Amino acid sequence: MDRPLITVYITNHNYGRFIKQSIESVLCQSHQNLELIIIDDGSTDNSRTIIEQYENNNKINVVYQERKGLTISNNIALNLARGEYIIRLDADDYLDKNALKVMIGEFDDVKVGMVFGDWYIVDSNNEVIGVERRHNFKDDVSMYDQPAHGACTMFRTKCLRMLGGYNEDIYMQDGYELWLRFIEHYEVRNLNIPVFYYRKHNNNLTNNESLLLNTRAKILKDHARKRNNKRPKVVAIVPIRGGSIDFMSRPFVKLKNKYLIDWTLSVFARSESIDKVVVTSPSEEILEYTLKNYDSKKFDVMKRSVELARINTNIDGTINHVFNNMDIKSYDYFMMYTIEAPFLREEFIMSAISTMEIFGVDTVIPVRTVGRYFYKHCGNGMEPLNYSKGFLRLEKDQWYAGVTNLLLRNVDDYVRTNSYFGEKIGHVVFDKKAAFELEDELDIKIAELILDEFPDD
Repeated sequence: MDRPLITVYITNHNYGRFIKQSIESVLCQSHQNLELIIIDDGSTDNSRTIIEQYENNNKINVVYQERKGLTISNNIALNLARGEYIIRLDADDYLDKNALKVMIGEFDDVKVGMVFGDWYIVDSNNEVIGVERRHNFKDDVSMYDQPAHGACTMFRTKCLRMLGGYNEDIYMQDGYELWLRFIEHYEVRNLNIPVFYYRKHNNNLTNNESLLLNTRAKILKDHARKRNNKRPKVVAIVPIRGGSIDFMSRPFVKLKNKYLIDWTLSVFARSESIDKVVVTSPSEEILEYTLKNYDSKKFDVMKRSVELARINTNIDGTINHVFNNMDIKSYDYFMMYTIEAPFLREEFIMSAISTMEIFGVDTVIPVRTVGRYFYKHCGNGMEPLNYSKGFLRLEKDQWYAGVTNLLLRNVDDYVRTNSYFGEKIGHVVFDKKAAFELEDELDIKIAELILDEFPDD
């Protein structure tokens, strides 16, 4: 067989009910100068019976292997690929019949190393339930912090090989890790048309949000350290009003026999990403408790005035008070955090700091994507703010809810602008547990239930 222009490879583990459709979507492409590599990764269902039906097709190369995982399978396919371009198709997804034709046409510029498109979302019965539309990267995107989909993205094969292929130290978020390396060396281009069908079902790897975000935190940290061997110095500022000023400020309420204040301060105490922690409060009890229970080499306390701590007072006053009483210029970043969100994890601290370094932003905020409708009252009734007809999901119209308990800020930029938010704001996604905030007694009871059900994630 002559050398094909495109290598498509399918990775499969126990997707026997879907893989036939995946294979046929490749064989039916309008662009036929291709080879197909099928890697069955230790399936125990009927996958092999289905794959064996295609073994005599001269376009197809089949690999049966013991379970190795996705990233190793990706590299096996990369080593076998003969095409000038390569694209992965997951066994539970399938291609639009013109996908390869339209994607290959975007490599007219030799500097382009990656092309990706939008996608349809389908259920287990092939019913289209949504369309995901990305930003227009050519016209709208200057900060590349939203990666291409891990699957159905086409690469120049030589570019992937020059980067060393996929990182086999991780077993998920392979596309995100590769994206961070890729954009440093090559240009990327996107198509604002759907090129494949992404299947949503209960077995999707992406369903475990906490595990995915923890893995992403490690990827971000490793990438940041490769870019900059010197770890930035970070001071965490923890303002606590205390109950005498704010009845909702209850640092000594207990969650599972542990004070609320300790849920936050203990994370900062363990964190290798935080160099100094400053607890600032008008309450002598809070300051004395901190000094008594936490290492004085890492923890400082500052008494702030009642005026600075009042509910209706701008937080900038507290920041400036801290800055005026320490050598703030010896730090690169400062992190604001409130104890009313007790489920902070080191992974999210790392993600925020790494995002600041990698993307050159001056502010990082935590967010959650919004899947509900918001309304405002216009005097004559309610008006929907983010309602769209149909199932088209435009990335530019995606709403995010800020998690109010954390902010990471570049020290120099804050000193220069004296502004809580900088001009270039990056984000880190919190999972639902980390984003949970205590506002009343009901939230405390809910927090205890969360700890019963998810004690360690």
